[in-house]
Amino acid sequence: MARQGAPSRIRYHFARRCLQVALLVVWTLTPWLDWARLDIPSQQLVILGEAGPLAFPHVLGLIIPFVATVWGIALLTYFKGRVFCGWACPYGSAVELFDGLRTALVGGTNRKVSAWMKRSWLHRVALQGGAWITLLAAPVLLALSLAAYLYAPERIVAALSVRPGQGGDAQTALYIWIGLVAVISWLAGFLVRFHFCRMVCIYGMGQAMVASTAEDSKILRPRFEAAGLDACGSCQACLKACPVEVDPRSEDLVLGFSSGCFNCGDCLDTCAVVQGHKGEAPLLSFEGR
Repeated sequence: MARQGAPSRIRYHFARRCLQVALLVVWTLTPWLDWARLDIPSQQLVILGEAGPLAFPHVLGLIIPFVATVWGIALLTYFKGRVFCGWACPYGSAVELFDGLRTALVGGTNRKVSAWMKRSWLHRVALQGGAWITLLAAPVLLALSLAAYLYAPERIVAALSVRPGQGGDAQTALYIWIGLVAVISWLAGFLVRFHFCRMVCIYGMGQAMVASTAEDSKILRPRFEAAGLDACGSCQACLKACPVEVDPRSEDLVLGFSSGCFNCGDCLDTCAVVQGHKGEAPLLSFEGR
């Protein structure tokens, strides 16, 4: 019997998308604005516009933030589960972007993109055009931003400002790098996808280990509140919404490696929509006990 009550406010998907976009923008702009980057040719470390030799104590400006980030992710995982994977990981955000592109171009599982394309032929054409532009432009932007972390941005701009063949070895290396990143991005976005997170990513493995040490009754994760699956009927909307294809209603739901939940919260929003149409409360919650 489904629990009665007012449907919960939809919030997780929107909040997660805002955070993902904000972090991607920050990570992209960081080297271009000289917030933090290395300059390999000159062996210098640039932090907040100030350049210093890649030696002690200047190197602490690179080591301390890295250590703080690792420990911060570990503590976040212990208390909240694998939320970094679902909310902040740049690879995961990129894969979800490619899922939207795949849905627009060849058919995929992104519900919002599918719904938008069904509105009219104009919506479909506009979305597909934007998808093609993003598919070509995003890997180039990624390649240039990654290069800017290790090579002075003004030198990158200079290499791209002249005709092909006139920029010397630096220009040639940059073109090769852009091509390599584009191929890897397309393979990761369309083929590898979250299999990398499940089987390869050391950060995912570390978070799974940390989450396994926390008390399951208190850790943040999706929880099925109904007495049984009969409350869902034939509905599997939450399962279809999951980016890593796990069933949030399962009693054996884990935050571990290989088959773990990423704590993104999309299943809760989907359940809230379905139950809201019935005038009933969601069957999934997203909190520790």
